Amino acid sequence: KIKPSSKFHHKVVIIGDGVAAGFGDYVTCLATPGLARHISAISSNEPTIRQAWTMLNCGVFGTTSEDWHPECKDSPSALRMYGHALGMLHSAVSPRPGPLWKKVFTDHRYKDAEIVLVCVGLNDSKYSSKPKDTKYTQENIIAICKELAAQGKEVLVCTLPLRWRLHLKKGELFEKDKERNELLKSAVHRLDNKMVNMGADIGAGTFSHYALYCSDALHFSSDGYHKFAHELRETLVHAMVRIEARTWKKLI
Repeated sequence: KIKPSSKFHHKVVIIGDGVAAGFGDYVTCLATPGLARHISAISSNEPTIRQAWTMLNCGVFGTTSEDWHPECKDSPSALRMYGHALGMLHSAVSPRPGPLWKKVFTDHRYKDAEIVLVCVGLNDSKYSSKPKDTKYTQENIIAICKELAAQGKEVLVCTLPLRWRLHLKKGELFEKDKERNELLKSAVHRLDNKMVNMGADIGAGTFSHYALYCSDALHFSSDGYHKFAHELRETLVHAMVRIEARTWKKLI
């Protein structure tokens, strides 16, 4: 059971595609896969964090930035969401039809989250309605960030992992996603909103080693998610400290 947020209990929600969902991570039965599992220890191990935090995985395999747009009215294609069959998804996202935004941010378990990690766009080059338009990904993620910030949530935007094995063949998808990453970085900078910041740059060259990826060479392995969490830690901790500081201020 997920407790509601309170003065001394807070939530981090992760939204996005298979990378957000933790596809490729090795977990035991009933464990939460991916980034949520790897950052869950921060609240107990980080000395600057004084309150309780819950990390929630709401990623959906195969989804695009278009699917997560606040005004999207459609359900993601079932053909792209075969992660359901693998049991990789959180209960927030079930097979019943409905837009993802509504499923997560009107659900009492998740709508009170104070930090949202946005990790989406990896599938845009294949499944988006505008697969070759890299600015379309940027526009969708800007819309996501603006709406979350308007709700008073801290937003951390992560870049896309790149298809490093395809880079050797000058793969078009690699180049398109590389361009998307640059657009995401510039978008966050141009928003100039203190509630929206960059998370981890998982498209950086430091993530190029093959051991960081699972067999599809696209989603992370357990080592990859561990590194993802390590790179995200500093930015995430700063956001958590800001949330806690606002809580303490209200109590004074």
